[in-house]
Amino acid sequence: MSEPFTEIYETYKKPIYTYLYRSTYNTHIAEELTHDTFIKAYKNLKHFRGESSLKTWLFTIARNTYLSYQGKSSTKYETINQVHENWKSTDEGVESMIERDSILTILLSLTEKERTFILLRDQHGMSYLEIAEILDEKVGSVRIGIHRARKKFKERYNNEFGGVHK
Repeated sequence: MSEPFTEIYETYKKPIYTYLYRSTYNTHIAEELTHDTFIKAYKNLKHFRGESSLKTWLFTIARNTYLSYQGKSSTKYETINQVHENWKSTDEGVESMIERDSILTILLSLTEKERTFILLRDQHGMSYLEIAEILDEKVGSVRIGIHRARKKFKERYNNEFGGVHK
């Protein structure tokens, strides 16, 4: 790997991995998809024209890599099973485990696009413009999509916990 690309990798590997982990909730799959993302980025770096930021370009590659993976297998049930396995081995309190498990299950019940809206905006702090570039949508559509995704998540969360938590 070239030195400039090594710097790109070191700068963006954690955010890309986190996005892919939150999309799959499987460490092995997230690691594999992160690796694939950076291999694709390295091979296509000469085609990067700078029309978007490097960050949005990498997240676009990561999302497309995830979508390709998702299309190849029935990952939803594998992911839910992985979530349940992850908490069998923790020493968190039962109530806390149930809430975390429920939040993950609710996130997974959203469409990929809704989950992407929430992850990119709320977890990665991306701007509406950055998200629009990654999803190839207009900024207004992204604003509406984020609003609707949050509303859907909140409704499902309140149904799960009876409106007890805010």
